[in-house]
Amino acid sequence: MSSEGNNKSRVDQFTGVASLTSRTLKLSGRDVTIRLEPSYWEGLEEICRREDLTVDELCYDVRDRMEQQSRRSSQAGVSLANALRVFVVGYFRQAATERGHARAGHGQGRPFIATPFDIIPVTSDS
Repeated sequence: MSSEGNNKSRVDQFTGVASLTSRTLKLSGRDVTIRLEPSYWEGLEEICRREDLTVDELCYDVRDRMEQQSRRSSQAGVSLANALRVFVVGYFRQAATERGHARAGHGQGRPFIATPFDIIPVTSDS
């Protein structure tokens, strides 16, 4: 399993968005430090639970596939952190269904509902 580096993240009091968190992974026997937002680490952990993989195993596979793609194309590769972000979003997009969107309250002109950017109305006690 992966070892965690500085697991403390600072949450912005206004948006609920946390700063990057570093973790050290063991890929091909080497330590690799990756910095991602906590929500991406949580997404990777959820994917790993569903797919019966460790975070290290999944990140190794993403890196391997990313390297294979860059060898086949003339485009320069992207960082592993960016590739992991794209992977997490792609994984969950494939799982999203119309029923799931409706259950989450999407499609009502309020795209920020239940996201870190959902603004909870401030009530005054006056």
